[in-house]
Amino acid sequence: MKNRADILAVLKSRKMVVAIAAIIITVLLADMFVGRWQEAIIKEKEAAIKRLEAQAFRMLSVDIRDITETIDISQTGRYEAIVRIDNVGEEPAYLTQPSVKAYIQTGAISWTQVPIAEKPGEKQEQVYKVAEGTLLFRKILTVPRRLPYNKYLIPKYMHVRFYITMDVLPESGFKEGEVVERKSDIYVYLKPYWISAKEIAKTIAFGETKIPVYMPISAFRNWNDVK
Repeated sequence: MKNRADILAVLKSRKMVVAIAAIIITVLLADMFVGRWQEAIIKEKEAAIKRLEAQAFRMLSVDIRDITETIDISQTGRYEAIVRIDNVGEEPAYLTQPSVKAYIQTGAISWTQVPIAEKPGEKQEQVYKVAEGTLLFRKILTVPRRLPYNKYLIPKYMHVRFYITMDVLPESGFKEGEVVERKSDIYVYLKPYWISAKEIAKTIAFGETKIPVYMPISAFRNWNDVK
């Protein structure tokens, strides 16, 4: 009887060891599965971010397409500026409404922020889809009359910096950790509305060219050939 009891005790002990071992193995396997699952999610997010970064910084082109004087600019000081966003990639991109700030160079290294707002009546969306093509956003830029400004490189013209930010996101919409912010600095030359084209023509040799309201930096040429 004693030997039988000892045998049963040993068997019971072994069963307990096996059960404990099975539990430990199950926990380890579950932990390994969860770890690989989490690793796969992280890699998927990293790949999504890389795709968005490629779209934001390689596939999307952000620029100022045009700036014109409004009809009542002499009273209001308002210009209409058009922000242009082009998608040069093969896949559609999804982005938020661009946020635009404007600054005028008023000293050797100093800039003064001036008001810029959405053009009244412009339709606004939470998310814009741009395939192969262009999106245009119209803004109203207000410049105080006779604002003291640095002449910079082109006589008479103001040196203006546009700071444009927007979020690029996946097609599925906003996802935590899967949004890329695109920031762009764009510099242009802008004709002060209180200076006439005739006055500028006396200083700068534009030739047959109409005195422009604005000139992008990319179109800059040597305007030191003054009269």
